Amino acid sequence: MENNVVAFPRFDVVTFTYSAASAVSSNVGFIKDMIFPRRHHRDVGRLLQERLQSSPTITRQVLYMHIILKNHVKELASDFAYNGYDDAKLFEFFCNYCVVSKHYLGRFDPKDITTDEDDASIDGLAIIVDGDLIITVDDAEEIFKTHKSNLSVDVVFTQVKSGDQFRKEEINTFHVGLEDFLSLDPKFPNGTLNQESVAILKIVLANLKKVRNRRPSAHIYYCTGGTYKKEREIKAAFDIIERSVIGTDLFFKVVVIPSGRSQILRLYADLTEKNEARLKLIDYFGMPTMPGIPQSYVAIVNARNFVDSLLVDDEGNLRQSVFEENVRSFLGSENDVNSAIEATLANGEKKKLFSVLNNGITIVAPELTLTPNTKEIHLTNYQVINGCQTSSTLHANKTLLDETVNVVVKFIESPENEASGDIISATNSQSDIPKESFYGLRNKAKLVQKYFEAHNQTLTPENKIFFERRQGEFRGLGLQASKIFDVREVARCFAAMFLNQPHNSARYVKTIFSASGESLFKDDDHESYYYAAALALYKFQTLINGRKIGAQSYIKLRWHVIQMFKWFCHGKMDVPTPGSRKAEIYASKLIEALNSENRSYIKIFEKCQALIDEVGFPSDDALKRGKFTQDLMNSTAAKLTKTRDNQRP
Repeated sequence: MENNVVAFPRFDVVTFTYSAASAVSSNVGFIKDMIFPRRHHRDVGRLLQERLQSSPTITRQVLYMHIILKNHVKELASDFAYNGYDDAKLFEFFCNYCVVSKHYLGRFDPKDITTDEDDASIDGLAIIVDGDLIITVDDAEEIFKTHKSNLSVDVVFTQVKSGDQFRKEEINTFHVGLEDFLSLDPKFPNGTLNQESVAILKIVLANLKKVRNRRPSAHIYYCTGGTYKKEREIKAAFDIIERSVIGTDLFFKVVVIPSGRSQILRLYADLTEKNEARLKLIDYFGMPTMPGIPQSYVAIVNARNFVDSLLVDDEGNLRQSVFEENVRSFLGSENDVNSAIEATLANGEKKKLFSVLNNGITIVAPELTLTPNTKEIHLTNYQVINGCQTSSTLHANKTLLDETVNVVVKFIESPENEASGDIISATNSQSDIPKESFYGLRNKAKLVQKYFEAHNQTLTPENKIFFERRQGEFRGLGLQASKIFDVREVARCFAAMFLNQPHNSARYVKTIFSASGESLFKDDDHESYYYAAALALYKFQTLINGRKIGAQSYIKLRWHVIQMFKWFCHGKMDVPTPGSRKAEIYASKLIEALNSENRSYIKIFEKCQALIDEVGFPSDDALKRGKFTQDLMNSTAAKLTKTRDNQRP
């Protein structure tokens, strides 16, 4: 059978599937109805007939995609260095990335939350607990060991169709898949992600006493490249899904979101564009210029105006992205402080005193413009770095806000972001904030970031990587997502490669800080080790996403692979400590190999994979234990010794 491709003048390239050539002519109308708007039937039918005359069999599924969506999908594929995936799968990655990013602010690879081809009617699954994306059962078990008793839990389901219509039959199939999954004992074929997600959801349900509202929330997205027009049957199909999921009694809140082309494009724009806002001030006074802070103001603003102008999106939902720099997420209305804020707002007399009873809100922005005569402030890429609890509670109680409720807001311009870390640390020094939130503020982290920048000045774009010390600081710069490493990822890379703790890096992301926190970003560590470790993971991850050398089969072992890389690169097991004067020389050989024009690092990664094959793939549980790490170390040492012995004359 051969591939058939037809170029339509007003469409992207269209590929399609059909066999039994003798029956095709009578089914052209059916093929058209399934894919194209009725107004294009004549053109589509004519071109299909022409193609059928020269080729008896059509062998690929029809895929129509709007050209703007197509371009954005290509951007995402480039960002994550995806190769070897068809357009339909790339569109799934794209939609899942846009949708889940609305609920999870951290960095993630959309491939990790996209289901396999045999996962019945569900294309994406993500479970977010307390602001963390939970990918494994181990992650779920670890996060519920916390002393916290008010963890937010959001479960996101997606179905993605790359055609340009909402079809009742396909929506109903999605409904059946959801029902099967939420039975917690699915009968349809399920891949690894679905199986793991069922197990994670069971852990959530077993710990409801620690879950906010005592149940998780469900967000169900049905995505297509078309337009949602709320036709009666289509709307009814979505209403039935909502009613069915509510009927499981598993969720506190259930939201079904039909997402057509315009909604998906809006989600993508929110991820890539600057956030800007204008706010009217009641009054203000300016503070003197300070190092790194050209201007700052303390202002009184109307609380409702503050919420509407700075905190909500076009649909009235809280814009979680403006709290990325805040080290604590919203603790919920059950929290003592937040319940006290609610009580104040509910009291007709006390709410008039809100601006003096509340500690206020601090906002930092790299660009800030105040117009004195109108008392209006314009903010670009602003972040609420202190006052997440106040802001979220104001939003939750918006109906109680009137012209008498004001709030104190401190606006700080910090163009170079150098002062932001000190401000965040000083205004968020409460003892209940996790220590890992402050690692990016350490002086060593700042030096590591400068080390990345120094290397990038001499490298080709292909070899550049970036350390995002402060969340979101590279947003809107057009950088590939796979090249950006946040504090957590850099810490995991360093611990895996140079602290010989890949088993900890493979566990729940915060485990690395509890297990190795005192050994991370130490003042005497050489910055080259952090850079070399991140570069090694980037290069191996590129091979994984590009499906080269079979690297995708070792994705769970990527932390062990970068640990082994240094030994095979140097041909010996001896490694200088991170604080050694020999550290930079040692790291330079790794960096040289990883950035080599002939890509010599690929052969080294192949050696790592071959040794893992010899030792044997561990179970998921053994992968996260020190014994497997030690077995690999012993086997690597034996292999290198044997190699040296064979090279002797």
